[in-house]
Amino acid sequence: MKKILYLAGASLLAISGLFLNSCQKDDKIQGNLQEGGIAKVNVINAVSDGNVKANISEKKINWSNIPDGKILGGFNLNSLFIVPTDRSTIFQVVPINDTTKLWYDNMAQLSSGKMYTLYLSGTATNVKTLFKEETSFPNYIIRDAGKPTPSADSIVNIRFVNLSSSGPAIDVNIQGKSTKEASSITYESFTDFKAYSATFDKYGVVFEIRRSSDQQLLNAYELDLGTFRFKSVAIVVMDNYRIEVIPYQ
Repeated sequence: MKKILYLAGASLLAISGLFLNSCQKDDKIQGNLQEGGIAKVNVINAVSDGNVKANISEKKINWSNIPDGKILGGFNLNSLFIVPTDRSTIFQVVPINDTTKLWYDNMAQLSSGKMYTLYLSGTATNVKTLFKEETSFPNYIIRDAGKPTPSADSIVNIRFVNLSSSGPAIDVNIQGKSTKEASSITYESFTDFKAYSATFDKYGVVFEIRRSSDQQLLNAYELDLGTFRFKSVAIVVMDNYRIEVIPYQ
């Protein structure tokens, strides 16, 4: 009986030792992630005639592993990637019709808690890239689901981006108002985020895109602010003055 109890006790100690060792490994892994943290990268594809696949991660991948639903193009123009910052991040973008051709190939050490944006524009034969760290990204609005949301918190953060490679500098105004929301946004330039009231009694707001030089109306876009409450979005002007709203979160 004592021998059986001794063996049982020894087994229990061995199992406990394995469990503690496993916990220590988990703690180490979690500690690395917590120490390094995470960063977010929003990839925006405004290439006028090119759908792409993107790899924003800590390792190279097989492009065939990216499903069609992850292709950036058409009306699926962006993807938000979350990456650890305790190691370098690989940035690779390829056209779907020739994944051996790298449109963007870079590696960088990102900072914990930061948001970054990779803009792709131009044409398939002349791709332009712009990678930017967001230095003044809006704070997230944290709400208690069990309490009413103060009307002052019902906002959407909006920035305007000019990715029209063949177009002029642009101004932006709200339809019916003479004041400008943004002025002289040149190609590959963007504004800071601005908070707009987005309570449910606010319906569509029409933003007009005008040529800065003579105020000619180039296009207009009606945005339902309530749909994007508590979010940060980019209103992007692309080639042929196509306008798209692209979320960050």
